[in-house]
Amino acid sequence: MTKPILFSYFNKKAEELLAKYNTSKEQHASKNLGDNREIFINDFLKSCLPPKLKVCSGEVIDNKGVKTGQLDTVIIRDDAPSLDFGGKNTYLAEGVFGVVEVKSNLTSDKIKEAARTLRNVRSLTVPSFSVVMGHNLGRPLRIVFAYEGATWETIEKAIKDNKAEDLFDLICILNRGVFITKGRLLFAYDKITGNKIEKDFILNTGASALGFFYYYLIMYGVGFMSGSLQLGNYFQPLEQWGK
Repeated sequence: MTKPILFSYFNKKAEELLAKYNTSKEQHASKNLGDNREIFINDFLKSCLPPKLKVCSGEVIDNKGVKTGQLDTVIIRDDAPSLDFGGKNTYLAEGVFGVVEVKSNLTSDKIKEAARTLRNVRSLTVPSFSVVMGHNLGRPLRIVFAYEGATWETIEKAIKDNKAEDLFDLICILNRGVFITKGRLLFAYDKITGNKIEKDFILNTGASALGFFYYYLIMYGVGFMSGSLQLGNYFQPLEQWGK
């Protein structure tokens, strides 16, 4: 079957990001590696997000006083209200679109770490998002992005062990692929009956890791900004992302 229209583009972009990450590992210093991993993916985000969404880092607080603690990458409206405490900003939850936990190497320990952070994000009280393709997210999008990582079997076990099944919308690993949580924008279909299958599923290419990262950001982002875009045809046939 023919590859989806945007497969080649995201495949090349994934290779570029992974090459930058691999080159940066020559620095050895963990702080440099940590800074670089965020710079690389944040540059990608800035190039593809709608103009009214911007990338930053900081803390989020809601109208009940719940705080998330420091977050790697926060995507906010360009008019999001914030508070200055003399360091990195604290953003009011109403203006926050999504949170991305960025990891160099996604191991079991790093899944546990990401789950702890995203559990704080889950506790926020926020207004409902606009409905996109029949799905009301009702909270900030929660994504884990890594350049390399453990096997999917290891990742799934770590998710189960940490009772984190409902914490992630996407787990994107550039050298592996993407783990997509059931019940969001994407579905598999039974080849015989054509019925929709609602389940978690994994696609095993770097193109899928970056492509569906983009797809979710755009689709939910536009909904968050009170609009709607239909990009589904660019991403079909879905099963070809994993081959």
